Formats: sequence, structure tokens, C-alpha cells
Amino acid sequence: MKQNTQIESAIQNGYSFNTGDYFNQGLEIFKKNPGGYIGFIIVLSIISSVINMIPVVGAFINLIVNPPLTVGIAMGAHKQESKGSEEFGNFFNGFDHIVQLCIANVLMLIIYLVIASPIIFLLGFSVITAYFSGDINALSETFTQVTHLGMSVLIVFFLCAFVAISLRWTNYFIVFYKYDAIEAIKTSWKLVNKNWFSHLGFILLAGLAFIGGVLALIIGIIFVVPIVYAADYAAFSHITGLNEKRDVIDEIGEDLV
Repeated sequence: MKQNTQIESAIQNGYSFNTGDYFNQGLEIFKKNPGGYIGFIIVLSIISSVINMIPVVGAFINLIVNPPLTVGIAMGAHKQESKGSEEFGNFFNGFDHIVQLCIANVLMLIIYLVIASPIIFLLGFSVITAYFSGDINALSETFTQVTHLGMSVLIVFFLCAFVAISLRWTNYFIVFYKYDAIEAIKTSWKLVNKNWFSHLGFILLAGLAFIGGVLALIIGIIFVVPIVYAADYAAFSHITGLNEKRDVIDEIGEDLV
């Protein structure tokens, strides 16, 4: 696990979060290799579509495949910015960390299930079975039942949203700093919550960008997604000092990311 005093300082003393600068950097990162980023998004869409067509088992496959793929843009951007490499294979380097990524994402799923347990209890287990079955009718019926629970659902939703934002950099700590799953979850929680509302603002702006991409004849989304993820990488890199020079002794024995 790489040691980084800037992470410790950010957790202890706080940090500035310059959303506009990060989006500008994300755009600049994208402009250096647009074909690579767009190509990856297309491949990612095809993979997701195929997996989602598989009933029941597809949801379990997603738990394994999604984490390494969701860090793909960040992995590609990091190799591009730190090493000058624009190889297409860089986008799939997240699979080098698949074990810890899977463990972390299963743990986070358990956290969400615990938070949602009152709703699951009230509905029986129809929510879970409907999700894993992929049955549209079952999902629709479950959604109708959920809406009848009113305020309880809202409370659970906001709690899950708070946790999701707090843990959103877990995967980055695994692939870039080689943290194990539990340490990555703990570090993301502490770091993001030092400036939680700035992260919320970033997520909301990203959401508006996604909506704009969809409205732009849908095709705009293949441009928006890599820019947003590259911007998120830029934010993580800046706040944690990912690309800052470290002492030579810190470099000895480290694997390339």
C-alpha cells in the first residue's frame, strides 16, 4: 500500500474542491485521445448489454465485471497523464485488481442492503428477487409497492445517497494506491466527508451533463461519460497528490499502475 502524506493531510485539514477546474481538465484529458475514450465507452456498452441480457446470473456477473470496468476511464487517463501511454489496453487494467475491487463492492452492497433492510422487510424479499430476476413486470410491481411506503423510502434513499457519495472513491484507492478493500472504504469515507457537499455538487453537475448527453440525440453520452470520469480522476489525482513526485525510496518495489 502506497503511503501518501497528502491524503493524511487532506483528511486532517480539509481541502479545496475546484469542480470547474476538474471538468476543464477532464475535457483536456479527453481531447488528447478521443478515439480511445469513445471506443472504450462503446465496448463497455456492448459488454453491459450482453451481461444484462443474462437472467439471474447476469446480476452476479455484474458484481465481478463492473468494478474493474468502471475505473477504466480513470486507469486510461492515469497512464496517459503520468506515462504518456495511450494504449487501448490501459482501460482494462482495473482487472489487475479484481479481487479487492470485488470484495469492496460486495461489502458496499451489504451496507446498502443493511440500510434498506426495513424496506426489504416490509416488502418481503420481492425487491431483491425482482432485481436479480431481471423481470420487467416484477420490477414494475415492486416499484409500485415501494411508492406506497412514502417517507420511509425517502429516508432510505437519502441515506443510501449519502453513503454512495462518501464511498465513491473506494475503487480509486484500490487501483491507484493498492489499498485493500476495507482500508479503501474507510479512506474514501474519511476523505470525501471532509468536503461532502462539494462532492455532491460534482455529482449533480455530472448528472446534468449526462442528461444533456442523452438529450443530444443520445449519441452525446459517449462524449459526456469519458469527460465526466476523466474529471473525477482529475479531482482524485489533485486531492490525493497521485501524480506528485515521491521520494525514490517510495518507488522501490512498487508495481506500475
